Amino acid sequence: MSGNQPVTRSTRMTGLLTQPLIPSPVINWILPARLRNKTHNDVVFIGERRIQIKEALPSGHLQDVVEKSDLEGSLIGAKVINVSTQLPWGTEAPSSLLAHSYNSYDTDHLPPHILFLATDSNELLFIYYSEMGGGPFVSYNRPLPRDVNIADKYGKHIAVDPKSRAVAVSASRNFFGVLWLKSPSELQRQMAQGKLSPLESETFLQVDGDILFMEFLYPKDNHDKRTILLLIVHNLGTTRSMVFEWDEASMLNRMSPKLTSTPLPRQDQLPSMVIPLAKESSYLLITTNSMAMYTPNCLSRPMRYPSIIPDAESSEAGLWTRWARPSRNWMYSQRYDGIFLCQEKGWIYYLEFGNDGELETQTSLGQLHCDVDTAFDILDMGHEGGDFIIAAGSQGDGGLFVQEARDHPRCVQRFLNWAPVPDAVIIPSNSPAVSKENPYDYDRLFVGSTSASGNGAITELRYGIEAQVGISASLGELSSIRSMWAVSFGAKDSIYLLASDPLSSLLLRTTPDMRDGITALEDDSGLGIQQTLAMDCTPSGIIVRVTERAVHFFVPTDFTLNNCVQHDPLAFVTAAIVDGPSSTVIITTRSKEGIFLHLLRIVTTEGSPPSLSDHEALSYPLQKEPICMSYQNWGGIGFIFLGTSDGTVLSFEVCNETGGITQHADTLIDIVDNPEGMSKTIESLAVIHTSSDDKIHAFLFCGLRSGTLVPFEIDTDVVDSHGNPGFGFKCLKQRAPHDLGQTSINLKSYDKFALFTCGDDFWRVSYAPDGNGFDYFLSRVWITDQNCPAYFPTRLSSFDIVEVREYWSEVPTTYLFCFADGQLLVCSLEQEAKVVPRRIDIPGNPSKLTYSNHLRSLIVTYSVAQIGNQERPLDLARTACVEFVDPDTQSPVVPNDMDMAHRGLLPWRPRGVPGEKITCIFDWMPQREGNAYHLIAIGTSISLPHKPNNRKGRLMLIQASRDANYPEQITCIDKHTQLFDHPVYAMAACDDSLIIVSGKKFFTVSSRNSQTKWVRNITATLPSPAVAMTVQGSMIYVTTSRHSLLVYKIMDGDILMHSFDPVARDGLSHTLVRGYGIDPDVIFVSTRGGATRAFTNLDQPGDLVPCPRADLPVSLIKLTRGIKSPDSLTTTNTFYGFGINGSVYRLLPLDAKEWHLLRLILNICLRDEVICPSLSRRHRYLDAISQVENNMHIDGNILGRLASRNSKHLDEILMACNRSQFKDLTPETVHMFFGAVEDVLGVRANHTQALFSWLRKLLHIEI
Repeated sequence: MSGNQPVTRSTRMTGLLTQPLIPSPVINWILPARLRNKTHNDVVFIGERRIQIKEALPSGHLQDVVEKSDLEGSLIGAKVINVSTQLPWGTEAPSSLLAHSYNSYDTDHLPPHILFLATDSNELLFIYYSEMGGGPFVSYNRPLPRDVNIADKYGKHIAVDPKSRAVAVSASRNFFGVLWLKSPSELQRQMAQGKLSPLESETFLQVDGDILFMEFLYPKDNHDKRTILLLIVHNLGTTRSMVFEWDEASMLNRMSPKLTSTPLPRQDQLPSMVIPLAKESSYLLITTNSMAMYTPNCLSRPMRYPSIIPDAESSEAGLWTRWARPSRNWMYSQRYDGIFLCQEKGWIYYLEFGNDGELETQTSLGQLHCDVDTAFDILDMGHEGGDFIIAAGSQGDGGLFVQEARDHPRCVQRFLNWAPVPDAVIIPSNSPAVSKENPYDYDRLFVGSTSASGNGAITELRYGIEAQVGISASLGELSSIRSMWAVSFGAKDSIYLLASDPLSSLLLRTTPDMRDGITALEDDSGLGIQQTLAMDCTPSGIIVRVTERAVHFFVPTDFTLNNCVQHDPLAFVTAAIVDGPSSTVIITTRSKEGIFLHLLRIVTTEGSPPSLSDHEALSYPLQKEPICMSYQNWGGIGFIFLGTSDGTVLSFEVCNETGGITQHADTLIDIVDNPEGMSKTIESLAVIHTSSDDKIHAFLFCGLRSGTLVPFEIDTDVVDSHGNPGFGFKCLKQRAPHDLGQTSINLKSYDKFALFTCGDDFWRVSYAPDGNGFDYFLSRVWITDQNCPAYFPTRLSSFDIVEVREYWSEVPTTYLFCFADGQLLVCSLEQEAKVVPRRIDIPGNPSKLTYSNHLRSLIVTYSVAQIGNQERPLDLARTACVEFVDPDTQSPVVPNDMDMAHRGLLPWRPRGVPGEKITCIFDWMPQREGNAYHLIAIGTSISLPHKPNNRKGRLMLIQASRDANYPEQITCIDKHTQLFDHPVYAMAACDDSLIIVSGKKFFTVSSRNSQTKWVRNITATLPSPAVAMTVQGSMIYVTTSRHSLLVYKIMDGDILMHSFDPVARDGLSHTLVRGYGIDPDVIFVSTRGGATRAFTNLDQPGDLVPCPRADLPVSLIKLTRGIKSPDSLTTTNTFYGFGINGSVYRLLPLDAKEWHLLRLILNICLRDEVICPSLSRRHRYLDAISQVENNMHIDGNILGRLASRNSKHLDEILMACNRSQFKDLTPETVHMFFGAVEDVLGVRANHTQALFSWLRKLLHIEI
């Protein structure tokens, strides 16, 4: 990655930067909503703090479109408002209803839906997507009344009127409000202008009791003008249905609706769902035991139906959690109202109600085999043979399912979910010496993932570009492919793929839909069997291939026009490239006369075979023999770059009009501290370019044989003989190289980005998303297989991509062809970087996870549920198990069979007794007399039979090692077991002893000849159970479940209280950082509620004072230190925080100058309505800025919003000082800001551009 390097300074921590790396995978709502326009079949995925728009393609898959994550609060409710609304049994299309109102713009280009959201920050949001204005989202915020207590805070329930006349919002009890919307025609007029102000008036009312459900009911027919709101309210042991009615004729009197209140029967007191039916203004009330249909005319005498038990083997109906109304044609909607019901275990039923509101049919559709307790809906994809069901849950994966007629649901696309997360661990990618000198050794993040099904997983959380395998095929004898090229002839035409090894080549044909498979054309292509050096396709559809002896032309539409032009028999081609768009072939040859560069033009004549132009006049002698080349054609000028074996880049400029070649000065690669013997041979070249500020910005990348990527900025700012600026080649400016591995780098360029491999690693280098040409970024490319979630390629040799633009999508589909693990893989390549999880399934739900450096293995503890008594299926006995897992395994973990272990067929593994839970695990390497040995310490909690509140504890010491005959297998034996009167909550090593916390007491475990002597009864006790413990020197740091951080000191073999956090908080985790030199030790502590605080001066007795401190939207259940150091800051420490919801945060300490600069930037962002649209003015200028000052905390999420824009936006803000929006942004503040940039980055010009380069580099995700 490019960017300015920070100035070296002291690393004493002053502030803290937190950055959300990975959002929570939990999907709370999935709503079909066309938020862009009517032609895009969009689906909105809504999580805790982000909104994703995906497009449903006719192929039956969802494609990522755009994401919004600048929300200030967590989302607690989501609905869709149809601004061109039509009742399910309506008689006229909405477009015709609106066409009479306005004809000044095309409504097909306006979104027919608006997203209606409620946040826990007491606000309502109305959002749609627009390409007008600063976009892409246009939103309207409505703060809700705050004069209620926490229990009565609005947002618990929201609802939308079927005719889109009003929306409703309620608190969990007592209060609700109805917000009347402007007419659909008025709303679409606003949307045509890129604006939104949807509310006309408001009505807030009060009821007595807890509001269980709130829904608008459908009017009886088109002539029924009533607005009907249903509330199910529980108060004083009675549940009532309360129906509020507003007559459209008396809308001026909206404060006094007609109220009908009816007590519900006893069996309906605690409903699980309320479903408004489209017939007779009725609604369906569902409990675990029955279904009852209520109508306004007979609220006291509902029509009752028996409970649905989907599983024939189950005696209980289970909990029905979600429902959805599918889209049906007009004829069907005139007669029926169809409803999908979904149970928490994935069972789905289809119910049909007639015009009189009675249930006519119910059909079992099967099981989705996933947990469904959050998101469920039916997607209209124009598929006549069935429905598409989208479902997700809080535990386990979700998916897109196709429900064919008379068949069970079939999953066509998975939505991976690694939450909830009970534990996490970080391991290095390669060598343990990850540092600033090895910047692309990265941290590998592993989390334990539990599932409602009882089968969890270990999930590796990766970030980058996903390439999902669709088809894999063997190429037979062609097993050592070195190069690969692919060309496309359109969305419905063919894709041709050429694979080449050192002896032969193979031409393959397929189609974008891959329905006909992959066909070899080696017999009739006329390409011969020689190794291919280069290949591309001309605009007229001629495939041009260069070998060492000839140039071959293949015409797919007419094989009789195939042709072959031989090279000079006395010359040998050393490098070649074919540029299809310009019909150019460039080769370098070696002969007795010397080394020459040749530029050839492809000549085509209708009805005649293609040929080459006379190339003698376009030859240029070379002094060095090139190995690789790159060619760029930019209008009237072409650039040729050649790479040599001694690390020299030869640069040439080609005048396309005359064909003249001009050589520029050679550029020698400069690598500082180059190890002796390191090869500078340039193995491959690639150029990426983009246009910004009316200029072409380009980078040349050199892939060295030694595994180093060397970037050059191509300076094209030239001055002609008259002193006027122009475009041409000026020079190459080298930037800092990147050491990525030990093997050759194979680069291929694709205009604005390039792909390359280094060993088994796959990378993409590209510009920032906004197209800024001053910076480039490296991202990993991860190849995944939906059928094998743990898969990753181990032998990757060659690749190429093609783009196919389908008629229905604005975004082209990119196909990646690569040869890996002896197979040809055809993958769909994503455009944007995102989380790419890799999952190793385990036969139970994990509880603890750690990594053993000695064994080079993950150690996971998991529990398996077993039914002890068949007559009492709810009495589950859970057994704790321990397993060793290779981080690079591609197979699921096999359950350990105790019988086979006893017979010696499988290695023995520690196993708990029924009811025993593993509470902590510790990888220990004690040393004694200069010798080190390895032990694994396991602490447990044992529930005693018939005494659930009385638990014991056990400590097990296990010795594990790799089998000498089978190194991939780990064997272990039990070395020591010790029982305690209370559960073992935490443990840590102190020299050659182990300190245990059992209950609230300290205990020590050591060998007989231990050098450390301990008193028999430890003095210190804990006020509450420990959740984490660390020993450093003579200090013991303990985070407890109720009293945050406590520090103890070891003195004369005893443990005594030293200092503590005076504020009692519910502790979760901590991590300690050793200070070096004058820098003190620092400990980070996370507590419930999202607080993460740093404590220094730990050696001082008494009260501990935290500074800095961060209040995050999620509680971090695990804090751990990373191995990789951030290369944009002076600190050498990176920390990660893991939330139970699957989110991951990065925590970076800041020194005084870094903190000062980022504080100034953050204060600017908090004032900017574009960066922080959800902050109200009083909060923006009072609370937010003062909180930054007090907590010394920098919110990286807000900085990321600024970095996603461009430096011009910051320039405009700085020039807007003294204006109303930035009234406290004075010229003195701007001058201070520029001074802070100079202090940190050491620049004296182009401050904002240098700042953006540094900021983007700082926030770039590399995991």
